[in-house]
Parts: sequence; structure tokens; C-alpha cells
Amino acid sequence: MTLVAEHINKRFGNTVALRDVSIELASNEVHALVGENGAGKSTLLRILAGAERPDDGAMRLADARYAPHDTREAERHGVALVHQEITINPSLTVAENIFIDRLSRFSRYGFMQRRALERAAQQVLDSFDAGIQVSTGIERLDLGQWKCIEIARALSHDPQILFLDEATAFLGHREVDALLKAIRALKARGLSVAFVSHHLSEVTEVADRLTILKDGNLAGSAHVADIAPAEIHARMVGRDISGHVFPPKAQRPPAEIVLAVQDVSVAGRLDDVRLDVHSGEIVGIAGLKGGGGEAVLELAMGVLAPQRGTLALGANRYAPRHPDAAWRAGVAYLPGDRTGEGLIADFSVLDNIVMARPPRRLGMFDTRQAHRDVSELGARLKIKAAHPGIACRALSGGNLQKVVLAKCLHVAPRLLLLNNPTRGVDIGARIEIYRVIRTLAEEGVAVLLVSDDLPELIGLSDRLAVMRGGRIEHTFAAGDTADETTIVRFMT
Repeated sequence: MTLVAEHINKRFGNTVALRDVSIELASNEVHALVGENGAGKSTLLRILAGAERPDDGAMRLADARYAPHDTREAERHGVALVHQEITINPSLTVAENIFIDRLSRFSRYGFMQRRALERAAQQVLDSFDAGIQVSTGIERLDLGQWKCIEIARALSHDPQILFLDEATAFLGHREVDALLKAIRALKARGLSVAFVSHHLSEVTEVADRLTILKDGNLAGSAHVADIAPAEIHARMVGRDISGHVFPPKAQRPPAEIVLAVQDVSVAGRLDDVRLDVHSGEIVGIAGLKGGGGEAVLELAMGVLAPQRGTLALGANRYAPRHPDAAWRAGVAYLPGDRTGEGLIADFSVLDNIVMARPPRRLGMFDTRQAHRDVSELGARLKIKAAHPGIACRALSGGNLQKVVLAKCLHVAPRLLLLNNPTRGVDIGARIEIYRVIRTLAEEGVAVLLVSDDLPELIGLSDRLAVMRGGRIEHTFAAGDTADETTIVRFMT
């Protein structure tokens, strides 16, 4: 089944999201969409999947006119979409989340046929080796596993065309490998798969063709085998960025310790962890999901309490009872789930950035200072927003990530905790974020970085700890050479 879209145009107010874009998706083919945040990738997928209506242009599916009014109509035509942001309902079970819009199908005489529901859900999960049992409580699963459930939800419609909007952004290494394997299997079954990704390694591994968008315009289309990664990046950002991804690391003697984790254990999460983070230093933590990196961040933010051992912030004992106490102590946190934990999507850009420390004058909210602060941080991080009052849900994923980072910077932190800071961010924005993180370290901020992106950890970290099963298995000291193969060996 071939889907063709021609001369697609789409505006949101004064913002041009797509301008005269055409694309063809063929059966038995994997098609990648790449481009900077705000380039129009997600908008194009949403139009193809019926979630948005184009202003102009036409679409054909299997040589017939195709103009779905919504995603349900698109699904009836065999087209399914996995959205960029997490859409899991934590109050429901795994199986209920997969069949959330068709639960009545498993009801008889007013009673839910749970065995049939769970059997169908497990079959879909097993079809792409998700490694998730439907009997597992949804609260025990991590973000990567939640994303796998969303993919299973789309596959449960038995689509002929599947759209994945940055589906790997929340996945760990093993989960990404499983998803790429699933994409290959879907292609082998004759499906057309189109996906958005900011990781060219994923594109070159599974895609047959790619389309490059820039500022809503078509910047190129090619067979993946015929175009070099450097040229893809150059067309995406409009300049050559080869060799300039990570800023140079500082060469300085260790400064004072800002965070000291001293022999901390938490049942099922951490086991006798000892870790120091110095002023002006970026310390990275590598590991598989559940390895312990996120637990260390939760510990420093007051989400998790040590059962044994202690923490120190500077020269003082540190035992925050909740995140608010950590923020007031000068500890800022960029979480892995930006829309679930990092910001309130219906609030404005300004409200989200100043949320943790609102500027005040004579006891009242200082609107003028807030606008000055947001203007300065917006320029520093190159946030693309029509105006500070616009709701965050109108922004692209990468710009949402920058808003969360701006919120962290607004409190002038002494310790910055980062959980996958460039998740869902294009290469151009990633370079900007790396520059800001390194600049903060040079200004004396202590940075603790957890990431699923090993090149990111290697390129940014002054020291790198590798965790497995809640323990630190190995630490690469400043000056040590850390390579992906060695890190993975310690992780697994």
C-alpha cells in the first residue's frame, strides 16, 4: 500500500509549519524523516495520520483519494501513529492501555473478559520482543517500556502503514535494538514504516529512504545509501557541523566537592554507592534501565531517601525530604519525561521557566523582571516560540526540552541534575545544549549527567561512572579513554 502526499501546506496562526512538501511512502519500505526541531516532521506525520488537516495539498492511499478527518478514520484505512509524547494512563493496566479505545470488544454481558484481553495484549507485545508481561503493574515500568506499550497499541490495529514520531527517544539501548528489529520485521511483512529520529545511526541502520525538512520546507530526499551523514546534518541545519558537536573539556585541577554520595543503599535501587561531583565538573553515569543512574538523581532531588549512608551538599549534610527542598538548596533537575515531570504543557513558556523561582518585588510577582529573565534565557538557549505567553504545548519537542533547561538555569543552580538532556532534540539544538552545559561547568556549576546516549556521555563527561544493578561497576577518571564497547561490557 503506497501513500502519496503532494504540495502539503500547513499554518498555525502566523507560523508556517509546512510549505509545499511532497512525500511518497511505499510498501515494504522504511522511510525516515529528519530535520531540526520545528522543521515540520511531526506536523507532516500528524497530517498523514489524520491528526491534523492540511490547509492545501492532496493525498492518495493505494491510488484512491485519502483525506481522513481524524486518526480513527486513518486507522480504518490501515494507517496508525505513535505520538512523540507519552500517552500512557497510569491508572490502567498494560493490556487496558494497549486496547484503550476498544475495551468494549472484550466485554460480554457487561463483564470484562480479562483473560482474552491480556492474551491479545501479550501477543502484540511479543510480536516485537518488547519483553513486557501484561501482568506487570504499570507503575513498575520505566518510560522506555511505556513507549513500547504505545507501539503495541498502534500495532494492535494491524496497520499497513505505521508512523513513529521519535518513538526511540524514551528507549534504552536494548529497547532501541528491539524496536529496530520490529521495524525490520514489519517491513518484511510488506508494511510501510515512516519514523522521525534525531539519531542518524538509527536512520542508517533501518531506513531505505529519507526525507529532510528544514523550516517547513523540503530540503532533500534520497536513498539512505546514497547520502553521507555529514551532508544530512548540513542540510538539516544549513551549515557544516562535522567535528564540532562537543565543546572541548576543561583542563583544571579538581575544585571543592559540591555533592557527596557516601555509601548509600536503597533496597532494590542502590547498593553501597559512593560518588562525588566537584564544582566545575561534569560527571556522567552510564547504565541500562534500572541500573541505578536515575535512582542517584532521585536521591539528590529528595524523591528517594537513603536507607543506609548519607549525602552532603558542600560542607553540610544533605537530606532533602521532597524536591522543593532540593530546588531551594540550589539543586536543579531536568527529568527524563519533560511533559510529565518537567513542565505544564498548558502553561505559558514564561510561567514554566520562572516556576521554580518566581521573581518578586515587594512581595509581589515581578512581571517585568520575569519577562527580562525569560527573554535572556530564550536567547541563550535559542528557544523558538512566537512569544513568552504562548502555551508550551504549541512548541516542538526540542523547544520543550529547552524550556525545561531554562527553568533549571533560572534558579542559578550550584548542582545541575540532567536525565537525558537532549532526548528528542535535533543535532543543531543538541550542540547548543552541550555548549550551555559546558559553559555552566566552566562557571563553577557541578553537573551530574545520566544519559542513554553513550556518545553524549563520552563527549561531555569529565569523569564517567558505569552502573549495573544499583552498584558502580567502574569509573573512568579524567583523562581516561572511555569507548562504547568497554562501557557496554561494564553495563551488562
